[in-house]
Amino acid sequence: MRKRILATTVLTLFLAVTAFSQTPPNPGDQKSKEALKELFQQVRDWAQTDIIPKMKDWKTKLDNSMSSDDLKALNALRDQAAQIKGDGKKLAAALKKAWQNNNFANVKRFKEKIKDLGEQREELLKDLKPLALMYKSTLVEVGKEAKPYGKEWKEGIKKVVTDWYENHKNDLSREHKKAFAKGVARLKMLAGMDETLKAKIAAARFMLWDGKDLPEAGQLMDNESLNPDATMNQSPEGYSLESNYPNPFNPSTKISFTIPEARYVSLVVYDALGREVATLVDSELGAGTHTVSFDGQKLASGVYIYRIRAGDASTSSAQNFVQEKKMQLVK
Repeated sequence: MRKRILATTVLTLFLAVTAFSQTPPNPGDQKSKEALKELFQQVRDWAQTDIIPKMKDWKTKLDNSMSSDDLKALNALRDQAAQIKGDGKKLAAALKKAWQNNNFANVKRFKEKIKDLGEQREELLKDLKPLALMYKSTLVEVGKEAKPYGKEWKEGIKKVVTDWYENHKNDLSREHKKAFAKGVARLKMLAGMDETLKAKIAAARFMLWDGKDLPEAGQLMDNESLNPDATMNQSPEGYSLESNYPNPFNPSTKISFTIPEARYVSLVVYDALGREVATLVDSELGAGTHTVSFDGQKLASGVYIYRIRAGDASTSSAQNFVQEKKMQLVK
C-alpha cells in the first residue's frame, strides 16, 4: 500500500532532487551556482505541472475521508512538521557557520538543539501513526491510483536532469561536479533502501504534505545550509560520531565525537583498501564532545574511512560504541 505511494509520488521527486541537497563547502563561481539554481527551478516547474496536481487530488481524497476531528488533528501535525523543518533549517545554517568559525561551543549547542528537534519529530511521527492506521483503506486506494504514474514520472525527472546536465556540465565548478557525482551515488543508495522503511517514509511525507510545493524542491531553492538530518546519528544514548567538516577537504579536516562518560577511545583513519593511515586518538578521554584534526597533506586524493571505538578494548564490539564514516580528500 504505502510502497505504492512511495514509488510513484513523494520519493520519485525526492530521490532526484536530494541528489543536490548537500551544497559543497566551496560553492564555486556564480555561473555554476546559477546553473544549479536553473536545475532546481526546472524540477519545481516540472513537478508543478506533472506531479503536484495529482498529489493534490489524492490529498483531497485523504482529507475528505477523515472525520472533522481527525482532519483537525492531522492539520495540527502538518503545522508542527512545518515548524520543525523551519527551525531545523535555521539551526543547520547556524551550525555550519559555527563550524566555519571554529566556534566549537556553539557547534555543541546547535547540535543539541537539532537533536531536540529530532526528538520532537519522532514524537510527531508517533502521533501520526494512529491516523495512518485508521485511514489505511484510503491510503490503499491512493496507492492503486498512483501506481500507473510511476514509470512516467521517473522518466520525466530523468529527462529533466539529463538535459540540464548536458547543457550545463561545462558551467559547473569542480566542486559542484563532484557533488553531482555524489548525488548520483546517493540516488542508488536510497533506491536500494529497505522497502518497509521506504513505505513508512512515503506514508509520513504524503500525510504531512501541506499541498503547496514539494518541500525538497522549495528547500533547495531557498536554502544552502546543511541538512539537519545529517547531524542526527543513530547511536547508543550519549554517543555520536559527527561527519567531518569540511568534506571534501584539502588538506585538513575536523572530526568531532561525543562520549557520555570517561572511556577509552580509538579513532583511526583507513584508506579505501582498509589500510591504516593515521591514528588520531588512542587514549582514555573524559565525558563530553571532542574534536580532532586530520591532515592529509602527504596522502593521495581519494576516499578515506574514519572509525571510532569507545569502550573497553578487551571486550567485543557489541559491548562498545563502534561507528565509521567516509570522507574525501581532493587535491
